[in-house]
Amino acid sequence: MNIAIYQTVNAHAPAIHWWLAQDPRFGPQLYEGLDPVCNGEQIGSIVQEIRDEDINKQVYDTHQESLREMENKEAVNGLVDCTSLYFNNLTDYNHLVWSNYFGCTKYPNSVPLCDKLLFAKSTIKDDAMFYITQYAFIELTIDEINDHSKIWWEDHKLMAGKVLDSWKEIWYRDYHNQCIQDFHNGKLKYMWQLNFAHWDLHNMLVEDNVNFTLDYSFKRLFKEKHKTDDFNAEQNAIKSMIDNNVDHLLVDVEWFNNTSAILNYLGIENSKELDDAALLYSKRYYTVCKSYDKLFNKYYKGN
Repeated sequence: MNIAIYQTVNAHAPAIHWWLAQDPRFGPQLYEGLDPVCNGEQIGSIVQEIRDEDINKQVYDTHQESLREMENKEAVNGLVDCTSLYFNNLTDYNHLVWSNYFGCTKYPNSVPLCDKLLFAKSTIKDDAMFYITQYAFIELTIDEINDHSKIWWEDHKLMAGKVLDSWKEIWYRDYHNQCIQDFHNGKLKYMWQLNFAHWDLHNMLVEDNVNFTLDYSFKRLFKEKHKTDDFNAEQNAIKSMIDNNVDHLLVDVEWFNNTSAILNYLGIENSKELDDAALLYSKRYYTVCKSYDKLFNKYYKGN
């Protein structure tokens, strides 16, 4: 059985994948589970993608290419075939599991092709919490500015070995060195500021503008992560699944409190590995929620 766990915003798809892959019947494992840091603004990921030498290269490369196809391929009857190469090449498990930890399909009214689809249904607040706790307050270094800029364009602007648009050229010509200078001047400090700059350039190209101004202002973080645009896209995807009779199960952020619903949908028996992993994740999740509430109340007042 080929299982896809899909999210349109920053949500819990990676967590469900990590949970299932604790049981050897499911795989491959693409994520590691971590204890939260909870050190001031930096709370930390409790499920994080595995990169570089810590994961089999074929598995990593195949999964990354599937994510690029997810973001760029056209849909047919509400389904995007971004998963066939992944499912066909990685066959060492009884039940293959695919998920996305970034991005979404090119058009919001489509979902990845699979046998069984777990759709990670989120809220605006959940989206903001996962983004801010996992990535936002990682403090940058010069190496990280270089590495994460490379990771960003390889994740979003490359498919089948071809560069998809002029993002890479413009970034390194007009903005990358300025970011490094801004880092030295104390203007650029956190991962979210660099990530927003990457997306600002993407949006400039989509809107066919000629330039944009680097904006690291702190008010952007909570304000922009509470916009309704991404949430509307999620609703469109759910409607499309229903309209196109796509077999799916909606799974909310506290999925670990009702794992039997997921296993019943998949037609698979429970195991000790799954019980233990769900319990561990739930403890880490509630720790993150408690720390995030403090951060939220400190910085965001709804305007």
